[in-house]
Amino acid sequence: MTGHRPAPVVSSHDEWSRLHEVIVGTPYHLDYHADTSFRLFFDQNLRSADESPAARSAAGRLFRNARPGNQLQDECLEDLAGFVQVLEAHGAVVRRPAMLTTVPTVQTPYWSAPMGHALMPRDLFLVIGDEIIETSPAVRARYFEGDLYKELFTGYFNRGARWTLAPRSRLLDRNFDFSYAIGHGFSGEVPADPFYELMFDGAQILRFGRDLLFNAATENHRMGARWLSRHLRGRNRVHTVEIADNHIDASVLPLRPGMLLMHESVDLGSLPAPLTRWDVIRYQWLDKPIEVAGTGVPLLASQSIGMNVLSLDERHVVVQDIQVPLIRDLEKNGFTPIPLRWRHGRSLGGGFHCVTLDIRRDSSPDSGF
Repeated sequence: MTGHRPAPVVSSHDEWSRLHEVIVGTPYHLDYHADTSFRLFFDQNLRSADESPAARSAAGRLFRNARPGNQLQDECLEDLAGFVQVLEAHGAVVRRPAMLTTVPTVQTPYWSAPMGHALMPRDLFLVIGDEIIETSPAVRARYFEGDLYKELFTGYFNRGARWTLAPRSRLLDRNFDFSYAIGHGFSGEVPADPFYELMFDGAQILRFGRDLLFNAATENHRMGARWLSRHLRGRNRVHTVEIADNHIDASVLPLRPGMLLMHESVDLGSLPAPLTRWDVIRYQWLDKPIEVAGTGVPLLASQSIGMNVLSLDERHVVVQDIQVPLIRDLEKNGFTPIPLRWRHGRSLGGGFHCVTLDIRRDSSPDSGF
């Protein structure tokens, strides 16, 4: 007689199946050091045309003007509370990482930086089936951000989940591939003796069951894609594309099998051939900014962060409440949008997809495209 096997404590294979457990990030501050890693990672957004001179100048120094108790953080906490309420009402268990109460300095033998907050778990982690993968961050301030999730991940590990740490770069200036940024207008100093090392974020990857779509714009990313492909050999297939500088989920998101949400600027032909046969909802920018600069905090995310939605299942989609054209298009295609307030996504650097990490969904490793 075969014994009963308990369901995996971590089990998620795609972006759209019914969500049962999720980690929602916690903010504390917006302290960043505008070192090479920061300037290179956010280069396109920091130079975006709709930012004020004050916001652009803030990118050239350490800025500490978004502190506990100020309006930006209070409104972020208020918006997150509403988001958590919707997730729990939908039946999802919500977990939260540790919240900083100070801004520690993190240090390696090569550099130091103020530690980042834990608001965007999608950036630094990847869940493939029953495995949590800590990816290899390219921003120095985020190097030890995973420590804020240690108690959560240790609990999942003790209950049977797999837990893997991808190789980390030293994040020396010479370890970065500047070629993509140079091709898009970067004019800063470039090291004369490059030695590329592996760097990638979880938010560069979309999950379609056994198929994974990996946005790789630099040699750092391509090394990450090769590592992930070898690590998951026999379980998953990794397909590389180049459609964004880093994260892919403000350019393309699968909403259910056969349906993509895609930014109007993305060429469908740049995706793997099977996806070109999927139906597409085209995301068009609003005719007004979704967030206006002026607080001195740079807008770290692009205007298209408005398409950074979270699917609760194949029908229900959490979307920013001001995204009226997107809400209308979702309804036309049989979805039930759940509009929520998200006032500072550009300053914070992400949307509803970014601030979450799926832990359990009703998904299958046998699906794919």
